[in-house]
Amino acid sequence: MAKYKNFTGNTSNTVLLAKHINIVAVNVIRITCTHDSTDLIVDRLYLDDGTNEYDIIANVKVPVGTSLLLDEIPFDYRLFDLKITTTNASNCTIMIT
Repeated sequence: MAKYKNFTGNTSNTVLLAKHINIVAVNVIRITCTHDSTDLIVDRLYLDDGTNEYDIIANVKVPVGTSLLLDEIPFDYRLFDLKITTTNASNCTIMIT
């Protein structure tokens, strides 16, 4: 399973993976800043069960032309949405494999 998303500008509480979907595992999340001059700020990458939210990372700067690679993020996909919020009006590509 691979999932790809492109974002232009800021995102707010955007669902990357919705709960209740049959997913075996997430091996890698790659967040790439694709803007030509503005760094990306990952305000939050987090899990949401509908009642509580749990940050995986918060307030992480991804410089222009670089990627943030997160691997082995274990969580129960039947219970949690994987969500992201970005700031700094930058563009990004997210790959989940």
